[in-house]
Amino acid sequence: MSEKVSSNNINVKNISESYIRNSGMQNYAENEDITIFDDFSEDFETESDLNSNKDKESQINELKSQLETVKDEQGIIGSMWNGIKCLTNLGSSIEKCEDAIENFEKGEISYEEAQEIISKFSDKQKNSVNMISNIATGVTTALVIGSAVATGGLSLGVIGVAAGAGALVKTGLKFTDRATNKVQGDAVDGKQIIKDSLSGAVEGAATAITAGIGNVAVTGETVAAQTMKETVIQGVKSGAEAGAAAGAITGSSDYMIEAMVEEDVDFKVSDLAKSTLSNTVGGALAGGVLSGASTALRYNSVNTEINNIVSKNSDSDKVYLNFDDAAKIYDKSNELNKIYASNIDEAEQQIKDKFDNLSSVEKITAREKSQKSVMEKLSQKFRKNKLKSITEKDCLDAIGDAYGTRIQIKNLTPEESLKIIKKGLKGTDVSYEQFIKYMTGNKSELDDAVLDTLDNVGQDVLNSLKEAQTQEVVDNLIKGINNKSIKVTELNNYGDEMSSYFTEKQLLDIADAVKDKTGEKLNIVTKASEDLKIASYVNENNYYEGKSYIINEENSIKDSGYTSSQMNLNHEFKNSDIGLGELQIRGTEVNEFADIEHIPYDIRKGKIGPESSEYSGIYNLIQKMDDKSFNDYNSYLKDVYNYLRLKELGIDSTEPVLKGTFLAKETNEDISSEVINKLSKEALENLAHH
Repeated sequence: MSEKVSSNNINVKNISESYIRNSGMQNYAENEDITIFDDFSEDFETESDLNSNKDKESQINELKSQLETVKDEQGIIGSMWNGIKCLTNLGSSIEKCEDAIENFEKGEISYEEAQEIISKFSDKQKNSVNMISNIATGVTTALVIGSAVATGGLSLGVIGVAAGAGALVKTGLKFTDRATNKVQGDAVDGKQIIKDSLSGAVEGAATAITAGIGNVAVTGETVAAQTMKETVIQGVKSGAEAGAAAGAITGSSDYMIEAMVEEDVDFKVSDLAKSTLSNTVGGALAGGVLSGASTALRYNSVNTEINNIVSKNSDSDKVYLNFDDAAKIYDKSNELNKIYASNIDEAEQQIKDKFDNLSSVEKITAREKSQKSVMEKLSQKFRKNKLKSITEKDCLDAIGDAYGTRIQIKNLTPEESLKIIKKGLKGTDVSYEQFIKYMTGNKSELDDAVLDTLDNVGQDVLNSLKEAQTQEVVDNLIKGINNKSIKVTELNNYGDEMSSYFTEKQLLDIADAVKDKTGEKLNIVTKASEDLKIASYVNENNYYEGKSYIINEENSIKDSGYTSSQMNLNHEFKNSDIGLGELQIRGTEVNEFADIEHIPYDIRKGKIGPESSEYSGIYNLIQKMDDKSFNDYNSYLKDVYNYLRLKELGIDSTEPVLKGTFLAKETNEDISSEVINKLSKEALENLAHH
């Protein structure tokens, strides 16, 4: 207790000692050790003590109030960052501020020390939220601009897009953080939104400009020559350099914007340096970590792709593909894909210029050959000894469908179809309804006379329907061949007499045009009619040959019934590149189904492996089907194609239903229900859409 009386500031213990001496009680006191006044002085609580306790209680409440204000200012980003610091016990946190208040209450630290701890925590949280927003803005902006910078695509346009993306991202992040705190009206602070927009724009632009610094190209050559550890170290170093550069720009601009917008902030060089340095360090750390992680992922991805094509070596291969050659093929496939991507828009426009204005055309699309597809094709040709070297020229020549363009033609309406069929049947005793039964497989319902008539005229009527759907496209194709704007080198007319798109007459007209302009006979893959076989001679390759054509029937009819008319073209681009392309012509009904029907076939043939997770649900099912079951499944697919082709020709029929018995090879297990549930037309369509 205090030894002083507050009113006169008199020492009580001194009074007691003076009284004893003056009263003659000194000797008694010394002998008896009288302590009455000492006890009194220690127990006596003065007015000063009360005031002091009240002051301390007030200070404790003030510290708690300051901490509550800091807590209220924490939005979702600040709260998450505080949680991380609490978990790791690194840096200041709310828990440490609460400990500081408790320590002051115990008298272990002063009020000023506790207040400083809370103040520093508040400042660090604000700076950390800003830095985290900057890092997130940079990362998101890098994703938005994609690989444009890394592939040499830095331009004012890219920087502009990056600046816009940065402004949107940072404004959104900071708005979200403020919207999730407890400060009334903080989210819609107009001045803060302006500052965030300006700062985010600078951050986005800085990310684009410095992205090239931090990019470590992981190629097949890299994987063949270096370990993952060596490559990741390079990624960390480069990422740290890029992050530091972007952070320095962002940190200095943040402070400059603050000084310009806020009237009560005086510009200080020391504060500018502090903001720049803290963001430089934060950017370097974030850039190093992110670049190191992404480099490791890219290294692993490239290594996996190379090993996948090496693992496809077989005893029947003429040449064994080793890892080093596979790495070179991987790099070359990337180079070719970039060439294809740069020219694909022009290739598409060349086709649109010739066909887009036709009333029979639904849509024209284009796609460049993907890196993975190019790699697969090059590795196949290398193993078959058809790729002599891995030079750009030999590899370009090896990819015949680098530029894939597609013309989707419209369906005939039922009214158009009815008119054509009745005209074709004129002069016969066959009705429209009987023709439909003949075409849809219900021949058992027709008498012999009708069947005989339709066997003679049915194909002619069907050809009239096909030509009504495709003749406009064929005419423009021939026009392009004649004026040398289209160079056709091969034509595949897949499908049988009913499902194929081009008629034999159309094929021969195209071949005549090619022969007239190039002097070369056109190679055609198609099912040849008996009349054409009689009019042709069989050459040394067992192909049917005439004055303008060489027809190969092999593989013209696919097991699944796949149908399309597609031809190899030579594209000439404005940059003098010569590109090998494939133009597909097919109807809209078949188009959708053909894009998903190939999946079971590709799995069965090993073109799609178990690593393709999107097909994991059907991969094992297709692989374990015995050969007879898979042939039966192909029969179902063929029925679907015929159904879709008739629909395109304006003829309605019943959609085929997948049914029957399907067995697993070796075990002979019945897997019918699985096949029906997962491999029907509807199930494949659902798989493709998801």
